[in-house]
Amino acid sequence: MASARCSVRTLAGLGSAVSARRPRLLARDSRVLVARGEREVLVFGRQESALLSVEAVLQFDSAVTLLLPAAGRHQFYVLCENAGIHRVTLPPGPSPDPVLLPVPPEAAVLRDEGICCFVVVEEAVAEETLATLSLRGGSWVLSLYKRAEKLFESSVLVVPPQGDRAELGSPVMCVVHPSDGAAPGRTDPPGHLYLEPVLYRLLFGVDAALLRCPAVLCGLPDGRLLCLPLCGLRSSEQKVRPSVLHSLEQPLVLLGTSGGPQGLVAVGQQGRVLLVTTRDSDSEGKVEDFRELDVRGPVACACLDGSRLYYSTAADLVTLQLTPGQVPVSLNVSRVTALSLTWKPAEGRTCVMVGRSQPAAFLLICAVCPAGGAVVELLALSLTGQLQKVTLPQGSEARSSARLPSTLAAQRVKDLLAAIGDVWVRASSLKSSVKDRKEVLRLLNQVLNVSSLLLSPRKAGEAARPITCHGVTSWSSVLQEDALMLRCTLQNHSPHVLEPGWSLSVQVQSVSRSAAVTHSFVLQKLEPGRRTDVDVPLGTACDLTLPLQVHTSLMFSMGAVWGSSEENPQLSCVGLPLNTLAVDWLDGLRLDRPSSPAGSSDFLVQRFLRSRGVTSGERGQEPGPGSYRAALKVSRELLASRLKGPGRGGLGAAVLTWLLGQPVPARVSAHCPSGNCVQLAANEVAPSDCSQDAVMAAVELQVESSSMAAVCGLHHAILRRVQDLLSGVSVEREASAAPRAESLRRVLRRVEALGDALQQARVPVALGGGTRTSSERLLQVYQQLREEPLLVM
Repeated sequence: MASARCSVRTLAGLGSAVSARRPRLLARDSRVLVARGEREVLVFGRQESALLSVEAVLQFDSAVTLLLPAAGRHQFYVLCENAGIHRVTLPPGPSPDPVLLPVPPEAAVLRDEGICCFVVVEEAVAEETLATLSLRGGSWVLSLYKRAEKLFESSVLVVPPQGDRAELGSPVMCVVHPSDGAAPGRTDPPGHLYLEPVLYRLLFGVDAALLRCPAVLCGLPDGRLLCLPLCGLRSSEQKVRPSVLHSLEQPLVLLGTSGGPQGLVAVGQQGRVLLVTTRDSDSEGKVEDFRELDVRGPVACACLDGSRLYYSTAADLVTLQLTPGQVPVSLNVSRVTALSLTWKPAEGRTCVMVGRSQPAAFLLICAVCPAGGAVVELLALSLTGQLQKVTLPQGSEARSSARLPSTLAAQRVKDLLAAIGDVWVRASSLKSSVKDRKEVLRLLNQVLNVSSLLLSPRKAGEAARPITCHGVTSWSSVLQEDALMLRCTLQNHSPHVLEPGWSLSVQVQSVSRSAAVTHSFVLQKLEPGRRTDVDVPLGTACDLTLPLQVHTSLMFSMGAVWGSSEENPQLSCVGLPLNTLAVDWLDGLRLDRPSSPAGSSDFLVQRFLRSRGVTSGERGQEPGPGSYRAALKVSRELLASRLKGPGRGGLGAAVLTWLLGQPVPARVSAHCPSGNCVQLAANEVAPSDCSQDAVMAAVELQVESSSMAAVCGLHHAILRRVQDLLSGVSVEREASAAPRAESLRRVLRRVEALGDALQQARVPVALGGGTRTSSERLLQVYQQLREEPLLVM
């Protein structure tokens, strides 16, 4: 091993030998703090003679195990054994006499008895972010705190010591950042390392490099080097665990960066040094290069100054240039327990302790060099309790800044361009994803707005819904067979556009059958104020069963939002009910054409066919003497007020026009879907129930057909529409046109008598008596109702 001469000067004495229990040395501002592994921290200040004197003694409740500087002036962090982390502020001015300052427990910023090491990740006013490493049971626990609130926690198992090692050593921690062009290998702020972006990306991932988020490095006593990028912890709640970067298989003493080869350096206790740099690969471009070398150990502690490594063994202080072909150089200084490069306030650099103590010999180092100086000065703490300054005249050569070769500069430009390309690709993908999410949110917002319009309860007097569906029936010929069609008209009076994804669902269900048929019609684009028509087949003349219930609804397919809805069919669409339509016997009638006038070609053809005994081809026959009839009387005043006047054909024609939905006379002939002929008539009559002094005019609706099913169906359809008429209109009569009270009493007595007779006819049947007498009574009630039907007023 080569040797070099250096000068050593004693600056102060501690008064006693330093114990072999984790001493710490920290140079801050113009002061030097020394922790001898006990409860006290000695604060030394500079004098005019360049010597150091004790200004204050800080006393804690337990032994001090770690010192780190804080961002505030005259402030630093202290880790106490089984007492957590404290933040202490020193008096700003020098004190002529030593002062004993007990530190109260209130100065603790984080109370955790198991903390073995920590590092300041980010620091602001009363909002420090700390990363801690604790030993709990059989695991090392890595935690992240902000203002004493735990943000993250993960654990790895402890590897027990082997061989002669009887106990676990102390871990080391630091925070690594991608370099932003500042001086390579710098350690400002304290405990923070900077790597070139390419090496940082290779070690910690593309996401961490692009986001420029820091990563926490932990060197465990078993030799494992753990890393944890902090970008995943701040962006989501996903499970993130630290990964093993490398293993030296011996306790770690130092984590740092070298300024020459721009690499990450890890030093082991037994003399193994790991240098992580980048190298060129023919197939992959830049790749990481893990290179190990061995120096004479054991290494008590070490520090880095640029590309030069300083470390202490049990008997010597050694320096090593971290470039290929270099050999360690002895500085001929022995029995040193702590080292630090001297700090000068004019340079604005902070000294940081980066070493670690060992039981045999220990050396703590804080490395800072004067800017542009040719001399490296180390602050040393010896085993005899002396603070010494070690001057190395060859420091200028060791700290000379290396220029970047042109080939490396070209490669760095290529790497930057490749990174820009990756960022552009990811930005484009992210932009497309954001655009898709905006479209999804817009569609979901439209669905919510339309749902609110259709599902909100209607208030009294409020107009119809803004989106409605109405229907009109008509007969059509489909595949040479007559079929009843329902034309549904969807009207959009809302301010929203019904875009693709919406569909109109029409469910046709027979009242007498449980089966239902559903038709779905996709809407292309229904803008506000527009309407669209769809045709729905209700059935052919052979299989049509009336009446029918038609339920219409708006359906929105979630496949238009998520792209596919096959994963969960129950949530594949959203249904919003619209209107329920009723298709009865009146809707299924086919009106006969008026008779052809005499002399016309149609009249002559029909007369010729009848003379030859051939029918004209019309289905059904005219109702004869054995046909069935039904009648219904409705107040003329009620119909006139609802139909807004009788019209040209009289009130009877207006009533049939209202029932059939097309202009017809007061008496029409039509055919049912089954082919039977039906006669419908509406005549104005005067009921006999009312007094002659106050005659109430009425309209009698008559239904006549040879089919009882047709008469019953049409009668039921007319009654349903008259009921709708009564529920929607309130008729106010004048006193002169109203029947007298006596006439109304007579009508009520007749209704009550018919009700009693009907009830008496049903009692014997319910008690199991003869049915003949009951049938005769029911027939009498039916005949009375047929001769004098009740008046709907």
